[in-house]
Amino acid sequence: MNLNDLMEAGGFVSDKPAKKEVVWKRTVDGQEVESKFGVYIRRQSFGQMEAIYGDGADRARMSKYIAESICDESGKLIIPFEKAMLLHRDLGTLFVETINEVNGLNKPKN
Repeated sequence: MNLNDLMEAGGFVSDKPAKKEVVWKRTVDGQEVESKFGVYIRRQSFGQMEAIYGDGADRARMSKYIAESICDESGKLIIPFEKAMLLHRDLGTLFVETINEVNGLNKPKN
């Protein structure tokens, strides 16, 4: 095994964002409300994941994960950490599930 073998086998994370559609369902004033929108997700490398999760004392890891993953089509991050901390809990969970899916950490829901 050498570096070229790893590169050819896809051993390194692409810097091209993945586009995913998310559907956010919630109840507002007793009514079921659904919002659909496309998001771009940065793929996270081993080193990036280590940096995000490396400090066990950090209690806002999921907000940091969102802030370091949700981006525009060019890969520019669009949700600052402070705003990620303020996301509706269901939307934050949906974003984390979508980020995990892009990074191969869970299977997509049918």
